[in-house]
Amino acid sequence: MNKTWLKRTLLGVAVSTALLGSLAAYSAEGGGFHHGPPTPEQIAQHETMMLTHIGKKLNLDANQAAKLKVLGDLMVAQHTPPAAGTPNPHAALIAGNTFDRAGATQLMNQHIAKMQADGPAVINAFGDFFDSLNATQQAEVRKMAAHHHGLMPFGPGGFGPGGPHGMHGHGPHGASAPAGN
Repeated sequence: MNKTWLKRTLLGVAVSTALLGSLAAYSAEGGGFHHGPPTPEQIAQHETMMLTHIGKKLNLDANQAAKLKVLGDLMVAQHTPPAAGTPNPHAALIAGNTFDRAGATQLMNQHIAKMQADGPAVINAFGDFFDSLNATQQAEVRKMAAHHHGLMPFGPGGFGPGGPHGMHGHGPHGASAPAGN
């Protein structure tokens, strides 16, 4: 039973990371949020785009799509940016002549507390979604998770030898490497 819980937790974290990674990638690449934090409308539009993409890729039925929407909504709620005009708490850490270690520790503790409070709902939502999939769809989710940096930040597809982009073709480890090198 513990192995099942651990597998579900890790897979939930992986898919959640993939969803959040897509939001981060969208903000870092063309068409992203280059002029400050995204608006709620931009976030909703991106969530809809990602849910549609995942739904098509997995060929979800209405029940499965509804479970994915619950998961997506929880992920968006966890990472809603601060309102416009709200000071960036991270900027305050380096505003003085020394790094604000106490402030950084406080931000880290707030983040950990939020993850602990919200995490079980995200894990359960992912479990409900994943358990609703057939074997072929589950295999596709595993493939997508591996492609989007796997379950851990180290090793194949993570931040290890393949780099933070895995095998996306963004450098010498991918398809865009110059021929003959």
